[in-house]
Amino acid sequence: MLLSITLLTCTNPVAPQYKFVEGMIYIDGFIGTTEGSSYVNITESNVAGYYRNIFVSGSNVSFINAMSGERIVFYEENFQYIPEDYNFKGEVGEKWYLEANLPNGKKYLSEIETIHPSVPIKDISVKYDKQLEFIEDYDNYVPGHQVSITFDDPADQTNYYYWRFKTYDKAKICKICYEGKFRENECIDDPSIDYYTYWCESDCWQIDYSSKIKIFSDKFYNGTITSSLPVANVLLTRTTKILVEIQQFSLTPKAYEYYRTIKDLVDNNGGFNAPLPAALIGNMYNPEDPNEYVLGRFTASSATTKYIMIDRTEIEDTPIGGRIMPHPEPPPMGSGPDYTTAPCEESRYRTAIEPEGWIE
Repeated sequence: MLLSITLLTCTNPVAPQYKFVEGMIYIDGFIGTTEGSSYVNITESNVAGYYRNIFVSGSNVSFINAMSGERIVFYEENFQYIPEDYNFKGEVGEKWYLEANLPNGKKYLSEIETIHPSVPIKDISVKYDKQLEFIEDYDNYVPGHQVSITFDDPADQTNYYYWRFKTYDKAKICKICYEGKFRENECIDDPSIDYYTYWCESDCWQIDYSSKIKIFSDKFYNGTITSSLPVANVLLTRTTKILVEIQQFSLTPKAYEYYRTIKDLVDNNGGFNAPLPAALIGNMYNPEDPNEYVLGRFTASSATTKYIMIDRTEIEDTPIGGRIMPHPEPPPMGSGPDYTTAPCEESRYRTAIEPEGWIE
């Protein structure tokens, strides 16, 4: 009986104790060999009622080629730093490092990363599922397409894989002006208006990016053919034709462990605003204060890509997410020009250039 009581006592749950530290800098940078794959995130821990990570705006961020001295400058867009040159991409064999100068005067550097070759994708397939993934915001399973790939894992080396994807579909509305009208390529304030929408004056593709981390180690599969491995869930957000571009990256062991930690953090601890573990201390440092702990990592990796077109126009299931109802500006009273269209502005999220692999 005493043993039973002892066992029961030992199994009592103990609430984990966290030490919340304010002002910790987290820098996550990635350089890839495909257009649109490079980015930098900079956040700072904040304790104001609850723990959170706040985006650090106003930083000067660059990738620097350690071989040539070339500097790639970044700018802010949607709480992220991305290259000013949308077409920028690294090349196999290049050596790069990250430099970030924060508004508070602090400077952070990364160790030099070399871009190594990646493993090609042999085949790609897709399958529709009415209950593809459980989404907490909807408290339900939502429909979408599961994308799987096949590749030959090299037997003469240990490989660590990381997948991201982006999608392209035709946009109909190219500009939304809230409390305003579209004039001379900008929205002019008019508080009497709720909002007006403006059709795309030319072909325009909306670009969306994945947010989930998909990684894989060949520790138990070295040298085998990996068939029909699911690497992406493309949720049904619009019933349009969509082009899916799968990017397969090759990681170093240290980079793999870093992304594995992030995946565990996001999947099990409430997202990116959960407390960041010490394991996320990577290859970033403060050159003027070697004792400062800098969370995050700069990773350079090559990628192979594979495309697949999906026709979602005949799917009867209801798409998820909000939808902007068209609200065109009414024609003018009497004579005058109609303002009904807007140009397709080139950005990380829009392009007028037909993407590779698109089938009309």
